[in-house]
Amino acid sequence: MASPKKAKPRARRPLLLRRAMLHSSICFLLGLLAGLAPAFRWTHVASTAATAHVFRALHAVDGAFNHTVLLLQQQQRQLQHGAPVDVAVTAVPSPPPEPEPLRQPQLLLLVTATERSDPERRAAGLTRAAHALRLVPPPVLWLVVEWATEAPATARLLRGAGVSYRHLAYPENFTADGVGVEKERHHQRNVALGHVEEHRLAGVVLFAGLGDVYDLRFFDQLRQIRTFGAWPVATVSERERKATVEGPVCGGSPWAVTGWFSTADATPTVRAARPPAGTVDVARFAFGSALLWDPHRWDRFPVSEPDASQDSVKFVQRLAAEEYNESRGMPDPDCSEIMVWRGDQLVAT
Repeated sequence: MASPKKAKPRARRPLLLRRAMLHSSICFLLGLLAGLAPAFRWTHVASTAATAHVFRALHAVDGAFNHTVLLLQQQQRQLQHGAPVDVAVTAVPSPPPEPEPLRQPQLLLLVTATERSDPERRAAGLTRAAHALRLVPPPVLWLVVEWATEAPATARLLRGAGVSYRHLAYPENFTADGVGVEKERHHQRNVALGHVEEHRLAGVVLFAGLGDVYDLRFFDQLRQIRTFGAWPVATVSERERKATVEGPVCGGSPWAVTGWFSTADATPTVRAARPPAGTVDVARFAFGSALLWDPHRWDRFPVSEPDASQDSVKFVQRLAAEEYNESRGMPDPDCSEIMVWRGDQLVAT
């Protein structure tokens, strides 16, 4: 009789693999729980602090509400017994006043009429004037008027001057007509005033010569002008070795012009309060450019004077003579300080 076959032992490798996987899963879960424990703890602490803050706020509101209820009950009892009621009124602070907007300084319109002279001499005068104008606080606009033939060289100089400028050129050849320098300078000034009027450049107009010397404080005084302004000018004569001063006489209220004086004679003389219209030198005045397009002032010219009604320089000269007493005397307050110097050997104005 055949003996039964022995059973083969079962393999233990799958059991060991399952145990290893179980141990790994348990370790992974423990590590995950250990990593999440600090975040949960801090979150719990933060939420607890926030909850406490909310409860404190609610407690404060509840206390204020209870205080208000008690105050109303007390006032109601006082009214029932006929006692005066004390009502506390809390003043609401008014908002601070709005600061006043800063007023923009007036634009200075400096008109320079060049003269046909040695190119190097003219370039030197323009360069010196440009360096001086750099020191003047803005806004400043420099209007340089020149004959068109000589304009290219000046244009190159002005581009590097570092000053806001407008270069105005005219085609008329006054040398060919055999006219004098004064007539050409009069035309140059009319060209500049025509440009100001056409573009409505609101500011204070000053005819500044290349040879004039200015105190920097003078430009601050110019910005106070609304209609006309006048000031003393010292003219230095190298040929005669002397200096003369001519300008307004101020008296009464500050800056009020009552006449003008001159030291050209041996003894200083004070002239009448209003100079003749034809003797006013516009280079000794500054004026508000709005006068050029003011219809009330233009109506003063009679119909019999068509030349004067279309000549801006003559128009300003006439207004300066008629409104001399309304001019602002400079410098403040008594017009006694000289801030402008002019030389007869310097570049023409």
